[in-house]
Amino acid sequence: MSKAAKFVVKINDNIIWMEEKALKFYSDLFGSSKEIGEKYTTENLSRQKFFKIQNDFSVEMLMVYENENPLSFMKLNSSRLSNQNLGANKAIGVADIVYFNPDDLIVLFKRAEEVALQRKHDLIWAKAFEIDAVLIQTLKSLGYQEFSYKNEDNQENPNQLYFKKAV
Repeated sequence: MSKAAKFVVKINDNIIWMEEKALKFYSDLFGSSKEIGEKYTTENLSRQKFFKIQNDFSVEMLMVYENENPLSFMKLNSSRLSNQNLGANKAIGVADIVYFNPDDLIVLFKRAEEVALQRKHDLIWAKAFEIDAVLIQTLKSLGYQEFSYKNEDNQENPNQLYFKKAV
C-alpha cells in the first residue's frame, strides 16, 4: 500500500476531520502547554477558519492518503500577500502541517514541491514551531535552509522557524 498526497476539497466532512486531527496534533506537540495547542488550532485550523478560506483559491489543502484513508495534511498558500518580501519572484508557503508519521511529511513536501514546479514557483518556504524537531529534521533532510523572516504578523505564537528551498 502506497501513500499519495492529493488536494482535498474543503467540505464539511473533511473540515471536521482536519479540525479534530489538528487539535490532537497541536495539543500533543505542545504537551504540558496543551492550551497553546488548542488556541493555535482555534485561531488557524478551526471549522470557522476552514469555511472562511473555502472559496479562497490561493489557499489549498494537501492531504496524504493511504488508499482512501486520510492521514496527514498541510496548507499551501500561494497568495502574494503572504509570500511577499522573500526575495523570490513567485513563492509558495507551507504552514499548519499536521502529521502523525514522519513518512507522511516526506510525501507531503515532495508533492508540494511538484506543485510548485508545475506552477512555476521559484521558492517554497515553510513555517515550523521550534519544538517540532521531527518537522525541522525532515525539512533539513529535504534540502530546506533556515532563514529569518521579519514580517510575521502574529506575535502570540511560540517561536517559529522558517525554512526555504529554491525550486
